[in-house]
Amino acid sequence: QGKALFDWPSHVYQWHREGFTLPDGATLLAGGGSFPNQAIQYGPAAFGVQFHPEITHVLVNRWSTKSSHRLILPGARPRSEHHAGHVRFGPAQRKWLGDFLSHWVSLDPVPAR
Repeated sequence: QGKALFDWPSHVYQWHREGFTLPDGATLLAGGGSFPNQAIQYGPAAFGVQFHPEITHVLVNRWSTKSSHRLILPGARPRSEHHAGHVRFGPAQRKWLGDFLSHWVSLDPVPAR
């Protein structure tokens, strides 16, 4: 359903092992295999994402260094894959973030009721 708003990147950066259930009244915009609820909209101007569109090379390096103990957990990828993925998919994710923020700030912030 999120495709109606803007093009989504094929891959996004995740650094979590938690998920969430869809709140009543929310619209699911994007999902993934391990975590079915990745992006939601609630009302006309409230959005939530369960990934890190703000990711930078510095953050990938910091998280994969300081939290290297988490890289052995089930489903975790090796540090080298975090860096390679950022190089490969980071530009599309940055474009998505710019498009999303432009869309969001153009909305009428009428509260959902």
